[in-house]
Amino acid sequence: MKPRVVENTRYELKIEFQDEGHAFCNMLRKTLLEIPGVEFAGYNVDHPLLSSPIVTIRTKRRTANVVLREGLETMIARLEEFRKKFNQAVSDHVTD
Repeated sequence: MKPRVVENTRYELKIEFQDEGHAFCNMLRKTLLEIPGVEFAGYNVDHPLLSSPIVTIRTKRRTANVVLREGLETMIARLEEFRKKFNQAVSDHVTD
């Protein structure tokens, strides 16, 4: 993943995520929208073969950078929980 800041103001942040697709961007968008104070979170891919997605975050009171960090930390925690539950489910059903 190669993030590149496209635009950065106090309450709006646009980041291009090179080498990422819809799965990551959609999960980030959904997680960001759960955070209080997020006015808008979305992403755009101009052309699926020629461009990388650009995630846009707009907040009301908190800085967009802080909200992005919180969203990413939430995603990491959820993915870790999923990994643990998945591994447990697999180990419960695997017979040697």
